[in-house]
Amino acid sequence: MRICLAVQSHKLAAIMVAALASLASTTSIAVADDIKLTPTAQNEEPVASLQIGTGINWLSLPSWGSRRPDFFGSGDSRVVDDGLNLGISLDLPLGQIGSQPFILEWNGSIADLSSGSTDRTSLAGQNSLNLSFGNSANGSINTLTASPTGTLPAAAVADVTVNDSAGGTAHIHSAASSALADGRITQFASSSSVAGGVFTALVTNGGTPSAAAYAAYADNTGITLRAIGDLSNSAIIDERSEDATVIDQTLLLGAPIDLQGGWTITPKFGPMYRSIDRDVDFRRTLVIGASIPGTVVPEIGVGQTDELDARYVGALAELGISRALQPDLSVSFDARFGGAYLHSHYRSHYSAILPSVSTGAFDFVSETRDDASLLAGVGAGLRYAPSENLVVGLDAGVNFVNKVPTINYVADAGDGVSPTIGMSHAIDYNVSVSITWRF
Repeated sequence: MRICLAVQSHKLAAIMVAALASLASTTSIAVADDIKLTPTAQNEEPVASLQIGTGINWLSLPSWGSRRPDFFGSGDSRVVDDGLNLGISLDLPLGQIGSQPFILEWNGSIADLSSGSTDRTSLAGQNSLNLSFGNSANGSINTLTASPTGTLPAAAVADVTVNDSAGGTAHIHSAASSALADGRITQFASSSSVAGGVFTALVTNGGTPSAAAYAAYADNTGITLRAIGDLSNSAIIDERSEDATVIDQTLLLGAPIDLQGGWTITPKFGPMYRSIDRDVDFRRTLVIGASIPGTVVPEIGVGQTDELDARYVGALAELGISRALQPDLSVSFDARFGGAYLHSHYRSHYSAILPSVSTGAFDFVSETRDDASLLAGVGAGLRYAPSENLVVGLDAGVNFVNKVPTINYVADAGDGVSPTIGMSHAIDYNVSVSITWRF
């Protein structure tokens, strides 16, 4: 069994074209009685079959503006999610309808479409930074100074206080000075209160000479961060980590109908279930450059965690058509259409990132939405039977879902923005190989 990533798209197209050409040139040829892929004859006992396949899904999930415009900017989550898809199918004969077997078919698959990205924005050329998020904790940066670049002594001072939402208090006063050309200082400190804390960092370099001061305070309502001085060795890091999983389950009842010329048509109908789980974590942190090699200053910033889940429960009708080309080779086509009840659930919260400080999460959001969705798809495949009980398959298809939940941020009654669940569509392109055992 090969992972479908090795199947190149132009080779797949060539195989399909060759199969169709062979189909067109053999329509007048009678099918031999010993063809391995023909349906079970009336006087034969139907056999069960197990199919295992693996492939690649190119699933276009709708993006959403998870990074709120008041802090994370206007960037969206990823638009196209691609990853490995694993599937299994089991056909169980239940009996016969006339001369044809009556078959129960179960199909299950899981696709992992996880991804991540990191963006770095240098603060070179900037001499100040001011970031705040949430409702802003009850605190103050009393003093934040840094000497001008090129001035000795290179000195910096930071004084910060927080009075958190639980009544706790934390305070730090920090000062550093490098009076000589070879003097360097990198120092940082944090202090916790009941539901928040404060942080300071000072960087001085007498050889440049330059200085920078950083201060932050936060609790479970928000965070405020400021910096001043020579920020050329510092940067803002934006990280996105997305876990996206799609699970499909179908249970179909069908009976193949033999037609002349080796054709077989199989109508199927039954229930379906689909889940789409997307967990997206965003982090925006300030990386502070140290003046002493090997010294690492802890990161400070804010993180956002979003979870958007979708559950589809409905029914699916499918029509399959197959044609035997040779005793050990056949081609198949299928089309499916269905409808489902859709339940969507969105959860989100934010948290401050301060070293050695636990602030708890803030800005909790939870929202649900119920809807109805249509599902459709088409596919084609080749089947090769090297032995009587073994079949190797190659399949390609396209699926469409007209409603997939997304998140829109809209202005609320105050000065902020609020998330709401919206709907968009999704298209899924897939290529897979499979092995079927008949027993």
